[in-house]
Amino acid sequence: MTIKYCPNCKILVKTKVALPGYKQIPYQNSVIKRRKVIHRVEDGGCGNTWSTYEVPEDLMRRLAPILFNPEWEV
Repeated sequence: MTIKYCPNCKILVKTKVALPGYKQIPYQNSVIKRRKVIHRVEDGGCGNTWSTYEVPEDLMRRLAPILFNPEWEV
């Protein structure tokens, strides 16, 4: 279980990743990971499902280089 923001409840909640919803998507010599997330009713949740995407930093640098401005580093 992980803590994620539920877009339906609009709060941070305990969630579970559904294994059938896990997928690796090849894109421009990188792999994007998609996960289907469930706010489980069994755990007191609303039952809402949504997807999250994990994009590697090298791909983000190619797609949106302005987001990685060295002047913005903390």
